[in-house]
Amino acid sequence: MDQKKLYGQWNIWEEFVGYPMMIYYWLKGERIEKLLQKRIEKAQQNSSKIILNEKLRNEFLIKYEKLENFFSFHFKDINASRNHNFEEKIKYCLDQYKKESTSLISSSNLMKLQGNFLNGAETTLFLYFVLDSKTNREIRLSDIMIGENSSKIFIAFLKEKKFIDENHNLLVDQKSSFIRIHRFLKDNHIINPDFQDTTIIEAMENEYNTNFDKGTFSRAITVKPNDFEENIYQELSKLLNIKY
Repeated sequence: MDQKKLYGQWNIWEEFVGYPMMIYYWLKGERIEKLLQKRIEKAQQNSSKIILNEKLRNEFLIKYEKLENFFSFHFKDINASRNHNFEEKIKYCLDQYKKESTSLISSSNLMKLQGNFLNGAETTLFLYFVLDSKTNREIRLSDIMIGENSSKIFIAFLKEKKFIDENHNLLVDQKSSFIRIHRFLKDNHIINPDFQDTTIIEAMENEYNTNFDKGTFSRAITVKPNDFEENIYQELSKLLNIKY
């Protein structure tokens, strides 16, 4: 992040403005986390009002790519990784802000940093929410499973059994067994049987951040389940009200 663009030229008179503002926020008790949360909520509300078409999508993509503020610099950096959820990305940006703020001795620069960070967060996240929810949204398990809470129950079960981690990354090496569990859900209409296997594979890849070869998938579903898998089916049957 270009320091000159962020802070500009230093003027001593700005210090007289900066200190009262710092004292105001301290007395008001509004920590940066609370101020940021307000901006996140505002960005979410405003993004939900947008009706996106192809022209507007392209314009927003260009604006997002050209963003240059303290928040966007760090948010876009960590957003490139698929190993972090939204809360972790926000925490990372907050940590970078706190690291930068503790290095400042100028009250005016501290206020500039805070303003740049909060305004940048609102602008960045507005575009992020619009583009993520309206154009770049990937199909997930919740899109192909029947029942309001089926996907939540199933994901929680997979975490408990150590099939996936907290970020939904696949932990097990044997993908064939994992594939058959999903096939079991399709056969019992928890995963909508109207979806083709290619769509289910796509949803699984997006959900678990890994690749599932189509050939492996096709071979896996023809194999008879072993005792371990049968026990898994029994447990899932109780959780999801499957007659098995």
